[in-house]
Amino acid sequence: MSPTGGFGGFQTQQPQSAQIDESTPWVAAGDGDLSLLQSSLTQLGLSPNAADSNGFTFLHAACGYGRAEVIQWLLGLNKDEVVIDVNAKDGDGDTPLHHCDDVVSAKLLIEGGADHTIRNDDGKTALEVKEEELEEGNDEEEDSDDEDRAKLKELVEYLVYKRDGVIG
Repeated sequence: MSPTGGFGGFQTQQPQSAQIDESTPWVAAGDGDLSLLQSSLTQLGLSPNAADSNGFTFLHAACGYGRAEVIQWLLGLNKDEVVIDVNAKDGDGDTPLHHCDDVVSAKLLIEGGADHTIRNDDGKTALEVKEEELEEGNDEEEDSDDEDRAKLKELVEYLVYKRDGVIG
């Protein structure tokens, strides 16, 4: 799935109702298109806490692409009798925190009740997963994106702080 749509197949020149199919809410969450996410949930009759066949929730999708506005909206629903599971596990046992690639998303999740000590099916916490990603980035050629690497490093430092209570 690409952050610009990938599997939604919708065209911007079509009326919004014609754009909405079963994958649309996940694409909208990943794209950060809050209004499309909201309208597709209504049209499809889905709960904001719905998961696809792989356990992937809208919160997973939003966190995977750093969509703070969508994350805030979803977490804000917890005040309205909807229970958004901030620790929902996908098919690999990854929580939305495991999918985060930036510190803003991680902070929103943790402030929203996410547990940074949860381990996925490989026995790894979000911190351990992100440390591996950072280490893998050390092995890559110079064409790796410096901005993404800086975000990942900041995220790892934040998660270390959450684990240890001290700044590294």
